[in-house]
Amino acid sequence: MIHSWSKENSVILADEMGLGKTIQTICFLYYLFNTHHLHGPFLCVVPLSTMTSWQREMTQWAPDLNFVTYLGDVQSRDTVRFLHFFIT
Repeated sequence: MIHSWSKENSVILADEMGLGKTIQTICFLYYLFNTHHLHGPFLCVVPLSTMTSWQREMTQWAPDLNFVTYLGDVQSRDTVRFLHFFIT
């Protein structure tokens, strides 16, 4: 992913389930954050069934990255949007 990014090429991770696509992606974002001082924002759209896994892996593999889980009913999403995108 790093090589493709440095060459400005797109990447699709199409490995089978359980081969580390989530961790590869998180580590790549952490690399951009730490090495190139790119602080985002980065958008990861993930299936609802994997949301808990993504939250756990973000905390473990990229502890310095701030992430927001944008989920819930309209009122909850509006609150998250207001607090995160306008105050911080």
